Amino acid sequence: MFASLFPHNPQFIGRQVATFHNQRDYIFFRFHRYIFKSEKKVGIQELGPRFTLKLRSLQKGTFDSKYGEYEWVHKPREMDTSRRKFHL
Repeated sequence: MFASLFPHNPQFIGRQVATFHNQRDYIFFRFHRYIFKSEKKVGIQELGPRFTLKLRSLQKGTFDSKYGEYEWVHKPREMDTSRRKFHL
């Protein structure tokens, strides 16, 4: 899915990069720009927009909200009680 949004271009043109970070069942999306301070020092600057995604369900096959077969569904009462336990 992300490959269609951000096509791979091996010719590194530009100074911007999109970051997808997966942590604790959340996907964080950030957009950064490289800042070249000197030939050996590089910094990054966070740009907008930024957002966070949380997986609610994983469906098998094509999307069908009525009769689709779900592989995984988030259960709020069971899964959100302990921050130490991960559910796959």
